[in-house]
Amino acid sequence: MSTRLLKWITILLWSGIVLILLGLALNYQTIASYLAGASELPPQPPSPTAPPTATAVPPPTLPPEDAAPSEYDAPPLPEAIPPTPLPTPVWQGQEPVRLTIPALDLDAPIVPIGWNMIEVGDELQAMWDVPNWRAAGWHETSASLGVPGNTVLNGHNTSRGEVFRYLYRLEAGAIITVEAEDGTLYTYELAEKLILPEAGQPLEVRLDNASYTLPTDDERLTLVTCHPYASLANRLILIAYPVNAHAE
Repeated sequence: MSTRLLKWITILLWSGIVLILLGLALNYQTIASYLAGASELPPQPPSPTAPPTATAVPPPTLPPEDAAPSEYDAPPLPEAIPPTPLPTPVWQGQEPVRLTIPALDLDAPIVPIGWNMIEVGDELQAMWDVPNWRAAGWHETSASLGVPGNTVLNGHNTSRGEVFRYLYRLEAGAIITVEAEDGTLYTYELAEKLILPEAGQPLEVRLDNASYTLPTDDERLTLVTCHPYASLANRLILIAYPVNAHAE
């Protein structure tokens, strides 16, 4: 081989080597990334989730046989709310049905009565009815027995049985008994006897006399009739109080 040909082969070999080195230099980052990726392992599928481990529930601790009861007692149950109590009915008292006054040997029934409006002069005035037989009349708007208030009884002293003819003879301290509809006896003691002018008196005077039959805050019994016998001149009023209440 000639020297000239060998020279050209040598030049071509070195040119190829230079081109290869130049290509490697220009693509260094690409080749490095490829080589780095090839060295990594392929992604592995996720491992299956392990089933949850069951937590063992410890058995209940039983109290020792010699343990004090208070150490193992169950917590107390909440107290039940008591029902709302119904209101207690208000005692309305009892209706009187019989009157007894031992000092006068008086024993008579009691009947409820109402009133009528009558004309007195130029004015109308309420007048209570009076039983037309031997009975005492209970003003039906007055108090019942056994409750605070004024229990009012009236009766004739001259005609129609004369139930209150001798009422004026009673003195303070006399005992008066009133029987209720269920048989209960209410005992009163006479405290005051009034004889008040009535016939021919001005309306103001008659109204003042009638005020003794009005309601009161205390418990009392009031008996009303005319006086003296066979006359309407005066109003006889007796006021008595329950024996126990009067003693206090």
